[in-house]
Amino acid sequence: MASAQRRQLLRFALAGAATLLLPACSASSGPTEGDLFPQIDLPTLAGHAVPFTPPAGIPLVINFWASWCEPCRDEMPSLERLSGLFRPEDLLVIGITVDSDVNLAREFGLHEKLSFPLLSDNGQALANGKLRIPVFPVTYLLQRDRTIARVVVGGRDWAEPRMVEEISKLLAVRHSAAARQQGAA
Repeated sequence: MASAQRRQLLRFALAGAATLLLPACSASSGPTEGDLFPQIDLPTLAGHAVPFTPPAGIPLVINFWASWCEPCRDEMPSLERLSGLFRPEDLLVIGITVDSDVNLAREFGLHEKLSFPLLSDNGQALANGKLRIPVFPVTYLLQRDRTIARVVVGGRDWAEPRMVEEISKLLAVRHSAAARQQGAA
């Protein structure tokens, strides 16, 4: 009987310890919906000397990915299709790789024929430092003022009609006429 009481007491103690740790875990998370997204000044995978800074006043879809991440690789073609549904001045898709080997990420982008900007967060100063991203892929939907409208964890089919509608409403953007015709074809 004493052994059963000790196990029950141990369970209560562990549950209490877990409860105390939960607030600490949530306090260490990065920016969430409604917060301003940090400034982006990262090099492109093409190796441009001047860091890429997204133009002001344009809603952004920023995807953090890695070439070694299967869900990341799987969702890239749908991000490419999503970027084709909008004019770059209406909505810009940006991919930020956390690969330590930028050549692997560059080769993947070329193989998949990705046309949206691909940037490198090689040292993960943005991903692990400012954003504290725990897992990949993670996608941030940013409004024109760089406020985070939504944080999406995990892979998605970004070009799926319901997802495109949700992004359009959430970020107050419209498909371009040419892109709508292309999507209907």
